[in-house]
Amino acid sequence: MRPLRAAVLALLTAAAGLLPTLAAVRMNASADEAAAYAAALRTPVFAPADPLDLEDPDGGNEALALAVPLLRAERAPDALWRAAQEHHIGTEMTAFSSDWPEPHCLAIWIDGTEVFSSDVEVVIPASVQKLITAAAALAVVDPAEQLVTQVLTDAEIVDGVLDGTVWVVGGGDPLIMTQSYADSHRRQPQLRTPMEDLADELVGLGIRSLRGKLIADESRYDATRFPETWPQRYVTQLHSGPLSALSLNDGITGFTTALTAAEHPARWFVSTLADLLTVRGVSVDVEIDVSTAPSGMTEIARLTSPPLIEIIQQMLRESDNTTAELMLREIGLRSAGEGSTPAGAAAAARIVSEMLPQQSPPVVVDGSGLDRQNQLSCSLLAALLDSLGTDSAVAAGLPIAARTGTLSHRFAEHPVAGRLHAKTGLLTGVNSLAGFVHTDSGTVMFAQILNGVPVDSRLGLELQESLVGQLLRYPVGDVAALRGLMHGPA
Repeated sequence: MRPLRAAVLALLTAAAGLLPTLAAVRMNASADEAAAYAAALRTPVFAPADPLDLEDPDGGNEALALAVPLLRAERAPDALWRAAQEHHIGTEMTAFSSDWPEPHCLAIWIDGTEVFSSDVEVVIPASVQKLITAAAALAVVDPAEQLVTQVLTDAEIVDGVLDGTVWVVGGGDPLIMTQSYADSHRRQPQLRTPMEDLADELVGLGIRSLRGKLIADESRYDATRFPETWPQRYVTQLHSGPLSALSLNDGITGFTTALTAAEHPARWFVSTLADLLTVRGVSVDVEIDVSTAPSGMTEIARLTSPPLIEIIQQMLRESDNTTAELMLREIGLRSAGEGSTPAGAAAAARIVSEMLPQQSPPVVVDGSGLDRQNQLSCSLLAALLDSLGTDSAVAAGLPIAARTGTLSHRFAEHPVAGRLHAKTGLLTGVNSLAGFVHTDSGTVMFAQILNGVPVDSRLGLELQESLVGQLLRYPVGDVAALRGLMHGPA
């Protein structure tokens, strides 16, 4: 009996060992070939009706009672099918990416498992860095929370006259806009906190005359207008507006022909508020200044932002650099009590490293990804997306191919239109894309970062298009998909 049992076990082991190789070969085949292969695998290797009874029940030497299908493909452990899939993807993607510009990285996750990674070194991420900012922000804030801009005073309104000192205290809201500035954006509608609402609320209090001082308080964050590590050309080209906890229109004062920035964003905020009150018939005669409001003041009006989750999603969808930099300062304030870029960067790196302890920690220098000193791996990005999931708030903020945000104008004629949800990234010599593709059988997570892309070339964009087309082919829930072929229609 023992020799026969050993022979059966040996047969099982040998067959199982072949499955990854056979599956890997067949995953390259056409659908018809795969179906034929699956049909062939339906042929079972039989075992005795009672696996423990290896001889005839009557004790004779007749043939074994073979009754139970034993060696069928669907009996193979799921791990074998996954190993086959990883082998196939690894072979295919290694060849597929062999001539990409260097350095580059690519990571692919399916069913919660990294099935491919070409990380050799960390690379410059460009705007996919905003995924780090988003994840860190959601770790330290309540997604439903709203940022509040307050109007405080120690004076009273008497017969429609407010004569005294009024402070406008910034709450870090990056989306306070006038209607005209919001209308100037290419993609509509723009998520915003209407500046006009604050003027309307003050008029609604019965104020007909405002006298004394109108003071801007931007003390929530430090007053450094741009990250100190940025080159001057970023400032000149206004890749982000000047940063302030009391910000209006991204700190942009002119936007009809060419962009111009406010030298003192908070001062400009209250100056614009005075103008809006004047347009509404309020007599305004005030001295404008910037300082920190004392404690004990009375709030008479407030301007409330959209929920923070919507602000973070807007940042991802539109790749909003100003929002990202202010969010990073908010992370620093919540985590370290300091609303600065360095504090926020250190906190974001720590938070994401704690979320993904098995991954190489990111180097975080700013929130937007503009700084070329930011460094991370594709494995980290793909693992982060996988840990958050396709139903997460971050996933809901990703641009959709040929539909929304920075992907609204791309992939219109591509099979992934409407199926690709991904954060884009673009710097000189850098193209990046990280997100997920809905295939016919499930979802494939991925991150691709290309450094060394030729300047003024479409190569990076073309490689992105080629990659997501490839990912669309991959089966998800591979065990179920392959077994479905074996069993046929239910």
